[in-house]
Amino acid sequence: MSRKQLILLVVLAAVISLTGCRSAHVTSSILYIDQTLYTKAITVLHEGLEYSPDEAEAFFYLGEAHSKRSELAIRENDFLGAKNDYLMAHEYYAKAIELDPLLADRAYESMLFNYIQRSNDAKNEYSGKYYEAAEGYFRLAYAAMPDSVAPIKNIARMKIKLAADDNDNPELLNEALVLLDQVIEASPEAFLLKTDKATVLTRLGRTVEASALYDGLLADYPNDTDLLIDVARLSEEDQRFERAADMYIRVIDIYETSDEDKSEEIYPLALRAAAFLGDSSILRYQEAIDLYGKALRLELLPEENTMLQKLKLHYDYGRSLRREAEFADTPEIKAEQEQLATEQFTAGTGVGNALVNSYLECSIGYYYLGMCYLESGNSTDSEKNLQIYRKLEGSN
Repeated sequence: MSRKQLILLVVLAAVISLTGCRSAHVTSSILYIDQTLYTKAITVLHEGLEYSPDEAEAFFYLGEAHSKRSELAIRENDFLGAKNDYLMAHEYYAKAIELDPLLADRAYESMLFNYIQRSNDAKNEYSGKYYEAAEGYFRLAYAAMPDSVAPIKNIARMKIKLAADDNDNPELLNEALVLLDQVIEASPEAFLLKTDKATVLTRLGRTVEASALYDGLLADYPNDTDLLIDVARLSEEDQRFERAADMYIRVIDIYETSDEDKSEEIYPLALRAAAFLGDSSILRYQEAIDLYGKALRLELLPEENTMLQKLKLHYDYGRSLRREAEFADTPEIKAEQEQLATEQFTAGTGVGNALVNSYLECSIGYYYLGMCYLESGNSTDSEKNLQIYRKLEGSN
């Protein structure tokens, strides 16, 4: 063998070691892709697959060629062509991974690149208030990675926002609903999309359907705080205030076991739940009192209204217990109810004094403080505070 032949064999061996079992069709397609001849690359790869139908790299580079052709179509404003190419690219990448799992990282990297590029385009258009263009790019992002529900969620939320800006435009809300249903059917586990659907149903006035959807979600995700708050707000719209309060309390319980400081989130929820539970239609006095107490502990300076509401509840609860004592079946139960009532009035005087010492002009505070003293049997302090109440109110 001549020296020249030996060198040629060494070179060929080196090429083979670098390319492995890569076919000539795949090698040609790589060159075509580099030359931006994407359609030519696709044609060559399909020709090669007729001879080697299980060549994983051929499917990978089909994905690459379709991805690149999508970008070209976008530059030419051919969004439909770009969408079809992204769908084909995703299909071919998936096939490549199926045939050779070692290609997974490269394939996912390419799909993620497509997805991020189009998602960023969509966000830029959205920030510029070019909503139709934003929707188009979000749809391209979804075509690039159909496993991700984020683009569809973003389109739906965009439509929900636009509908809200247009007095809850039912046409836009229904468009969002149709879109959400399509994706939920394909991805039944899409939790976030189901919550968005419930929001749309609520906006459309279909609260019974929304409630049923929320109930199903709560069964599957009982500790999701965003979901619980959504359910609470829907319950408020349905005037189911006790249910709303219970949802807020569940959120507070979850926040209090969190490693993070959730004081700022807990405070408004405690006030809202307390207001509902202390309402005359519910009257879960002790829980409402405890929630106001929780809110007061979170206030740097105890708020006048928080203290007043807690004072009023102590008085109302004490009166309720005293009425129950009047109809008690046995002397023992009567004495027990009287004792509980006295404890509420005593607690009321403590809150009331703190209130009027901090807010000297709070006339209604003096009234309830005086009434708590009266029910406690302290007529002297009762009259003193009621006189201040009458003076502040301008009555004799």
